[in-house]
Parts: sequence; C-alpha cells; structure tokens
Amino acid sequence: FKNKDNEYPLFEPMNLILRAAHACEDNNNDFSILDYLFDEYGLSLKDPKYNFYHSDMKYIKEANDKYILMEEVEDTIICRNALIYDYILSADNPNSQIIKYLVNRGAKFEVYNEDTNWTPMHFWVMQNNYKLLELAIKGGANVDMQTRLIQESEYNETLLFEAVKEAETYRVTQLLIELGANVNFATPRTPLDDAKGSRNKKLLKDAGAMTSEQIRKKFNLPAYDSSHCEIDGKDDMDLLGKYLDECSKLLNDAVKKAKESE
Repeated sequence: FKNKDNEYPLFEPMNLILRAAHACEDNNNDFSILDYLFDEYGLSLKDPKYNFYHSDMKYIKEANDKYILMEEVEDTIICRNALIYDYILSADNPNSQIIKYLVNRGAKFEVYNEDTNWTPMHFWVMQNNYKLLELAIKGGANVDMQTRLIQESEYNETLLFEAVKEAETYRVTQLLIELGANVNFATPRTPLDDAKGSRNKKLLKDAGAMTSEQIRKKFNLPAYDSSHCEIDGKDDMDLLGKYLDECSKLLNDAVKKAKESE
C-alpha cells in the first residue's frame, strides 16, 4: 500500500523472520518456527528482499555475493538493518547457534557501505566491541572479512589490519587471533607492518606474524619494486593494482605452502 511519500508492503518477510528468531531464542533454541518459515512457507534468505526491509531495498545493490549500500544514501544505519545484524543488535540474548542457523539459511554478513568500504563488523573493530565480534564470528562470519575496494581484489585488508592500527583495540586483536585470523595475510603489507602499540605487536609476534620484508627474506622472494608502474613520473593505477596483487599472491602462497608442509 502507499501513502503520499512511500510504498509499504502488506507483508514484510524480514520482520517475520526476526520475530521467529527471537521466539527461537526464548524457547531454548527451538528452531521449529524458523524451519516452518523456510521449509514449508517458502521464505529464502538467498533472496535479498528477505535480508532487508522493503523500504531499504532501493538503496542496496548486489556484487560478487556481497550487498552494497549505495553512496547516495546518508543513513548508514541501513547496513545495520540487514537481517543478521538486526538480530544481533536487537535480541535480548543473541547466541551464536541462532546466528549460525540464519547464516546457513543464506543470511550474509557481507553488507558494505559503499562510501567507507566497511561492514558493521569493521565498525565494531574500531569501537573495540569484541563481544559482538565474537558472537558474529562464532556464528559463521569470516574472521578474515576483508574491506571492499572499488577495484576488486582478493587481497584487501582484513579485520585484523583494522584492529592493529589502534593500540587501544588490542582486545579485538587478541580475539581475532584466538578465533583463527590469518596473522600473515599480505596485501602485500601484513598486519605486523601496520601494527601500533606494544601489545598489538606482541600478540602478533607470539602468533608467528612476520612483516612483508621478513616473509620475503625467509622464502627468498624478490624485493618489492613498483618502478615499472610509473608512466611519465606518475603511478599508473591499473599497473600498480596488478603488481600489488602479484606481490600479495607471491607472499600469501609462500606462507600457505610452508604451513601446509609443517
């Protein structure tokens, strides 16, 4: 139905799924109501319209299995309105089993603000909100969730990079490492290259982290040299992007191969 400003659905699937998730929480993780909605009623979180409120859908686009909040909207709370984040933030006692259930049904944590390239999880890192991060990761979120850049790459900074950039967020650094974050992920810089604060650096080193230069020396890899990416004294961003990806792949492959042979 419509009023003079907006159009509203008679049926809002996301509200129904959220209410069922809260009921599941209130009934000792009895998933029967959610099972009915998905298996008998035919709802599917693989459809984006069930992951967002109807009024928010016009601001969302899909790209490479990610949901992206378009820049023209100023209300960044839409990212936090995505079903999985709405459940975590609104539940009285959110638990990882319900989160895991919703993720297995198709709910996504990969909901990015196009302006910042961050998900709500990245903001939780900067807010030192390790409790919500722990819930999300134990519920199925990728502990190595990457930022999203305009030029898509397999080697964007992970949550750990954001955590170690501030000395005050060492608790988040500790949590991410405990939950299996890759301490030597290279972009081609590594978390140890960017780490601030003695506690962050110690946590990384204790977990076996190396700088990009240390990885090169350990595995006898070529030195970083981007001089060939310059044209008329300026970096050609396409050439530089390709070179950075090549360097990142070389470093990550070397670390992965060594780990697999241990």
